[in-house]
Amino acid sequence: MKFAKNKVAILDVSHKAYESSLVLYPRDFRCNFGKEMSEVFDEQTWEAYSRSGLFGLLRIWLSATREIITVAVPGRLAERAVPIIGVAASLAFMLWFASYISYVMQTACSGCSIH
Repeated sequence: MKFAKNKVAILDVSHKAYESSLVLYPRDFRCNFGKEMSEVFDEQTWEAYSRSGLFGLLRIWLSATREIITVAVPGRLAERAVPIIGVAASLAFMLWFASYISYVMQTACSGCSIH
């Protein structure tokens, strides 16, 4: 009976920790697939812990951690970087265009006196 209580407790903690880690995924991805990801994780941890105990659970967590590092975090960073890159590119283009117009005006009206 003690084993069953420990099993439920460790799987419950695992579930809560994994659900908390879903915040590292991009918002749209998390909204579309978060529930299913959590369900699959729960099934995998239940089976792995039932078969191999703590070692099996750690294997599942290693896989989940690898996915968080290689998929979730880069996706989340890209989600935030795209607007920043867009704004920076727009500002750079506007600055270039203003400089170009200034150059054209000075070249076309080299004899004009603009004050």
